[in-house]
Amino acid sequence: MNEPVGGQGREVIRTIEVFPVQLPVLRSFNFASGSGGQAGETITLIYVKIVGSEDSVGWGECRPVPQWSSETAETAISTIEYYLKPVLLGHPVWDRYGAHGKMNAAIQAGPTTGQPIAKAAIDMALHDLLSRRAKVPLRQFLGGTHERNSIDLSFTVTAHDKAGVMDQVNGAREDGFRHFNFKAAVERKTDLVVAETIRSLMDEDGFLCADANQGYGIADAKYAAAGFQEIGVNVLEQPLPADQLLLMRELRRATQIPLAVDEASVSPANFFEYARTGLVDYLVIKVTRSGGIWPSSQQIAIAQAAGLGLLVSGLSDGMLAKLATCQLVSVFDFHGPAALNGSQFIDDSGLFPTKSSVETGGKVTLNDEAGIGLVPLITS
Repeated sequence: MNEPVGGQGREVIRTIEVFPVQLPVLRSFNFASGSGGQAGETITLIYVKIVGSEDSVGWGECRPVPQWSSETAETAISTIEYYLKPVLLGHPVWDRYGAHGKMNAAIQAGPTTGQPIAKAAIDMALHDLLSRRAKVPLRQFLGGTHERNSIDLSFTVTAHDKAGVMDQVNGAREDGFRHFNFKAAVERKTDLVVAETIRSLMDEDGFLCADANQGYGIADAKYAAAGFQEIGVNVLEQPLPADQLLLMRELRRATQIPLAVDEASVSPANFFEYARTGLVDYLVIKVTRSGGIWPSSQQIAIAQAAGLGLLVSGLSDGMLAKLATCQLVSVFDFHGPAALNGSQFIDDSGLFPTKSSVETGGKVTLNDEAGIGLVPLITS
């Protein structure tokens, strides 16, 4: 399947290598369900290198964060090494459908996709290999065009007091950011102050997202939603626990603010259910937690067919995952804002010394290099 015309698609996967890399955390990042890292610590990014039988090469990346998912760096590494790699060696590189079939058979789904973050690194590397082999940028390989190459980014505000919020927002605006998001339900008593302060400092047409990361109960969610709506917050994301569908129905009836789900919607089947029930106005694309580019493209198709808006975010991933996500969503004429905030919190400049050529001033500008666009400086 997906084999080029003319009999030139006989290449198979020859090797899969896994490289865990420790990177420094630049600043602390706390949210309702935990922490994405504390300043001065290190976090683990996992890179995957796939080499084909004709020496084609592709790179993928993932960042498992236990507070965001059931995966850890250790489980992602063991999943790739002992479960995904054995079933994929010798598999045709062009057969993306079959590759996901084998991965999903090796690690079965439960309520959601089994080990999607580990699978996303494989999927990303495979797409990088294929688009580099085809000598086109990933967005063109996926059906897009060179011209759609610019994605606005959203700055994540982490302060929970007015002075701290003002300092972060003003600094971000000086750097070129126009759109913002903040973590609600961390200090609930200050949520409305944070929202009001950010909105007062933004351009009128800037997009503001309140992301609660499942942190509210229904009473607090109703209170916050009413306040956010009056302030002018554009969307309230995942206000309630992911498994509380009944409470989402109650909140939907009680508020007019646009709602989105994130942790509760990580597979095409999840997307379909939320689109069918009419509980949300936006669906969130998270490539690394949805199993990669292939299933994420299916999610986008479902959201568009249902007439729902898209929000794009990540797991504070590194540069490779950020660019892969931007390559994908640009195919569908999405220009942002994307809450891909990895550069705020982790320093991967040693792996990508030229990253400033594609990310600057609150914007990603995709280059015309074949594949994802950058290659990590990792030696086998």
